[in-house]
Amino acid sequence: MVLSTDRITLFCSMDRKTDRDPQKQPDQKAMNARAQNPDDGLLVTHVNQTQDLLRLQGRETQASDLEDSEDWLSAHSLKSEKLTLPDLISRGTVELDELGNAVPRVRFPAQTIRHFESRLSKTIELYQQRMRWLTENSKKAFGLIKGARVGLLIGASQVSSAAQTEFENDLTSLIDEQLSLKEKLYVLSFGVTTKTLWPDPVEVSTSTLQELKLWIKKLQPEGSSNLLQALKKVFAHKELNSLVAILRNCPDQPSEVLSDYIQQSTIGRDLLIHVVTYKCDDHMPSAVLKNLTDALGGSYHCYSPESELYTSRDVDELRAETQKAQDLLSQVQALCHNSPCEELTCMIKEISTEIAKGPFVSLLPKPPSHEAPLAIKFPDLDKTSAEWLKINGLKAKKLNLYQILAPNTFSPVEEFVPILQKTVSATIHEKAMVQFEWHDGTVKNIHVEPPFLYEYQKQLGKAVQMYEQRLQWLSLGSRRIWGTVCERRVVILLDVSVTNSMYIIHIQHSVRLLLEEQMSNKDHFNIIAWVLGLQCQGSRNVLGALRKAVEVDFKDKGKHASQGIYLFTGGVPDQDVSLLSTYVAEACGGCDLQLNVCLFYVGEPLLDTTPPACYASRTDTAAAYKEITRAARGRLHWFGETGIYESDDINAIMSEIEKALNFSQKSIKDAWDGEKRAENPKALKGHLLGGEGSPSPGSVYKRYPQGKSVRRTNSSIELPRKDTVCSSQEWIATCGLKKLKLKLSKCLGPSCRRQKLAHRAVSAKHCSVIPSIEINGVVRHIQWTLWEMETYITSMEKVMRGYVQRLQWLLSAGSRRLFGTILESNVCIVLDTSGSMSPHLQWMKTEMVLLIWEQLRKHCDSFNLLSFAKDLKPWQNTLVETTDAACHEAMQWVTHLQAQGNTAFLSALMATFSFQGTQGLYLLTDGEPDTSCSLILNTVQRLHKERDVKVHTISLSSTDRAAVEFLRKLASLSGGRYHCPVSDDTLSGIQGLLTRGFIEEKDPKLPLFEGDDLKILGKEVTKARSLLKQAQVFRRRKKEEEEEEEEEEEEEEKEKKKKKKKKKKKKKKKKKKKKKKKKKK
Repeated sequence: MVLSTDRITLFCSMDRKTDRDPQKQPDQKAMNARAQNPDDGLLVTHVNQTQDLLRLQGRETQASDLEDSEDWLSAHSLKSEKLTLPDLISRGTVELDELGNAVPRVRFPAQTIRHFESRLSKTIELYQQRMRWLTENSKKAFGLIKGARVGLLIGASQVSSAAQTEFENDLTSLIDEQLSLKEKLYVLSFGVTTKTLWPDPVEVSTSTLQELKLWIKKLQPEGSSNLLQALKKVFAHKELNSLVAILRNCPDQPSEVLSDYIQQSTIGRDLLIHVVTYKCDDHMPSAVLKNLTDALGGSYHCYSPESELYTSRDVDELRAETQKAQDLLSQVQALCHNSPCEELTCMIKEISTEIAKGPFVSLLPKPPSHEAPLAIKFPDLDKTSAEWLKINGLKAKKLNLYQILAPNTFSPVEEFVPILQKTVSATIHEKAMVQFEWHDGTVKNIHVEPPFLYEYQKQLGKAVQMYEQRLQWLSLGSRRIWGTVCERRVVILLDVSVTNSMYIIHIQHSVRLLLEEQMSNKDHFNIIAWVLGLQCQGSRNVLGALRKAVEVDFKDKGKHASQGIYLFTGGVPDQDVSLLSTYVAEACGGCDLQLNVCLFYVGEPLLDTTPPACYASRTDTAAAYKEITRAARGRLHWFGETGIYESDDINAIMSEIEKALNFSQKSIKDAWDGEKRAENPKALKGHLLGGEGSPSPGSVYKRYPQGKSVRRTNSSIELPRKDTVCSSQEWIATCGLKKLKLKLSKCLGPSCRRQKLAHRAVSAKHCSVIPSIEINGVVRHIQWTLWEMETYITSMEKVMRGYVQRLQWLLSAGSRRLFGTILESNVCIVLDTSGSMSPHLQWMKTEMVLLIWEQLRKHCDSFNLLSFAKDLKPWQNTLVETTDAACHEAMQWVTHLQAQGNTAFLSALMATFSFQGTQGLYLLTDGEPDTSCSLILNTVQRLHKERDVKVHTISLSSTDRAAVEFLRKLASLSGGRYHCPVSDDTLSGIQGLLTRGFIEEKDPKLPLFEGDDLKILGKEVTKARSLLKQAQVFRRRKKEEEEEEEEEEEEEEKEKKKKKKKKKKKKKKKKKKKKKKKKKK
């Protein structure tokens, strides 16, 4: 569906700004009436001024009530007053099952029901008042006359004198009550011929109204009713906007002829048609009149004075709305009083049906001002980050390090010396120039001044600050959802597939923000497959939407510039990625057209409804759309509830920031080396700034004299990838503490030997020199140096990070959390669908779909599925090759699983062993089997000897210890593994610790895992943490010992200095004594 969005916005704004409340908006007709009938009593001050004001207020209210009934009903309908069944449901609370899914039951607070009932009663009373008003005085005979410039056609048929008098009285009442409030009138009577009162429409005044009353009394009845001739005369006056035809006899022409003529004559005119039958029901039935006016889009009114019967479109619509309100009120009253009546039962069924249809939109929370008029902003024409960087990037601002250094850069001079018979390079004085590796790999001689580089640092800092502001701007408002919509001609494709049903409010709000903040400066834009009340359904036909946009909206794409398609989607497309990439590359080639994808992550689809046509994990979905946008020269913007996951615009800015930081670091190094050279000027040949390492372009080198060697503290330990497909036992075998030789016992010497002398322990002389620590009552020396302890701690921290990352991968959201890791290439998944699995069925379905696409499709060659309860239900009779088509079929099969019956445990295992080529069997259940456990164990042991099939067991609960022990034994018999998923409470409790890494000493212990893979890895993590804590204690002890030794050395030096001072003083005293003795002599 294609919809012009600017028209939607305009109409919404008009509806919102027009106040339909008759007490709030004074009618223009009332103002005209006051101008025609001035109230002289208000022109001077009078004691009865209050009564005059009240009388005038009554006139205003009466004139305001003459508002169109259709407009009045739209402003006071049950829907506009939010008094419908969906509105009642939205005030209730939908009950949730154990998995958090909605069930067809709604709870209503008593106060809510009473308030709703009270509002319904007041609305019904308002309808009845309006109905009484519509049947008063002239409105009873002729209905409500609409329009300001009215053409009145009066039928003059042959009637009795009494009926003629009554008709004249009713017409006089019509003139006084309704026609007196109009602007212009044109009156015509028709019978055999037509007679007009005035040749043209006249202004309404007291004299014209009096003339009309006299003319009506002079009307003479005629035999026939030539309505067609009267219509021809009236349609000649184009200024009329309302036509009222009062029929007292059946027209001479058939209704079909009249209808065709009126439709042809009113093309392009906004003319209100109102047909009244006055006491002619026997000649023209009301049904015929209703069909005629419905075809013309007008209104009708039938009246018979004898029987006091009347029917009209306004009254019929009001009666229908009143009946709906009364029916709903009876249901609400039954619900309020909890009476087991038929209305209550029907209402509960209706609510259940509404919820069962799918996600009920009215139950979803809505942001403020969700349905309010758009607050349009007028932004500047935004640019993509790539275009923005062409103006504000480092290269554009001439802040590239190579641009800065280029004026003072010189190539090295090398010449061949014939005497020496070799090439000699020039020697550069270190204070003058340094060598710098250029971006093309050559080495240049550059001259740098520290003040110049400091100024360059300031400019880089300002540039980085500007880039950070750009990042913040990209993360606000609609740009957080859509990125920057930069093109002048834009088509937006919205994904409203059935899997996005629960996010329809989010999609509406996203479009609202886009229209408010980024679309006002576009030349042309369109929204495909979107209206406010559209229901989500179907799958993601991305190719069809792209073809619609390219071949219809952008059919003249070659004639325009700055064109963009924005695909707002929440999942992988139905079509193959390579097919879509080929199509968009061809469609966007040779013209200025880009495809941009705004991908929002909405979680896994619920499988109790229709499953998605195609499934992929969120990373695979992002990779697919990244490939498509690259083919179309567009951009990808991937966001979710927690923020922006990936954005090409943000990545471009981040790359520029990293480049600026890199230049900054190099310039700081350059300035520091220049200052150092100034302090110690030497002549060196061909030295490089920046040390001996990293030959990357732009690095600054310098060769320092060889000094005391420093050993590296970082470890060369290499760990396997965290997502390596293997069991924890195999993973630990390659990178366990024992394999990596990270035992802490190597740093400790033998126990300290103490000799007993004089009834006390005396340590050896070296005990006071080598640091020691007491472990389990035994004193042992720490043989490692402080550097060796630092190296060990660094290695342990690296290993701990690897262990924790592996643990995070095993516990991450996905199929591994429930099923563990699938190891074999040819597997069969056995699912327990007995009655006890009913609470876990929805969770099992969702995780099973994840397993199919995340593990079976990627790592397995063939697979099969089998469910068991009372009977066995295999998906296929043999193992099936893993293809996309097979995975789709398997996913469909999973969605139709139901939990009921007993547990045919042994039959399922025997059937699985019969599948040819099976290497691994994964059994998912929630408890013990119905048959003997020992019989099952003996049978599996016998079958395993015949066929080497590993049985892996998965338990949904760890509370039944007998069932857990049985499943452990069953898995160990064939060399398989037992797995039990971690509860949400446990996982949320350790999530922060897993992110931090379990390195701090104050961190709590890991919980006791039930599954074999998690238990083995958890034990290794606990052991590593223990060794790391001991090493940190040893390091602290070593530091304390060294600090004590340093303090002792300092004290010894102080003592030596004091002794030297004392000796000097003694020598001085001796010298003084000798001098005194000499003087005396």
